[in-house]
Amino acid sequence: MNRLLATCIAGLLVSTALSAGDVSSESYLDRVGVGFAMQDVKNDKFDTGTALVLNAGKDIYSDMGIELEGTVGLSKPEAKFNGKTHDVDFWSLGLYGTYIWKINKLSIKPRLGVVYESIKSTLNIHTNNDALMDSKTIRKDLALSGGIGAAYNLTENYKIFTNFTKFEDDINQLTFGAEYKF
Repeated sequence: MNRLLATCIAGLLVSTALSAGDVSSESYLDRVGVGFAMQDVKNDKFDTGTALVLNAGKDIYSDMGIELEGTVGLSKPEAKFNGKTHDVDFWSLGLYGTYIWKINKLSIKPRLGVVYESIKSTLNIHTNNDALMDSKTIRKDLALSGGIGAAYNLTENYKIFTNFTKFEDDINQLTFGAEYKF
């Protein structure tokens, strides 16, 4: 049910961005993007998962801006423990402050923000100690998130990008995607 909720929120975000037909200076959004991410948990027993990432941004002042981003897991990070397969169910919705350094067609974007994250696992994702692995990980609350990204302008309106994002001590995410600027 949570995955459906996150997918609906992400769909609303993208449809709102695409329906902003007037690209005047009064537009609510300046850019939208979609990406594919690899997710890694702290525990080495888990393999890498994948996620769909949707984002939308607005330039506020000079090179500073805000970004709304939703992440929905596609394939979950999995681990085998005591003969059973366990996985991590993760989704998030975050608001980030950004600053963009532009160097010709390349731009560097550090970002810091607050996310609502939902993490569920029948194993403890924060330890590699077998004695402590049996405890569950359930987290549904606000968390800090930050990272850095780089983008390359293909044209005036299209970019390709990569972002590294850290969701506190829970998930590390590497995203590759494309962005459209209105």
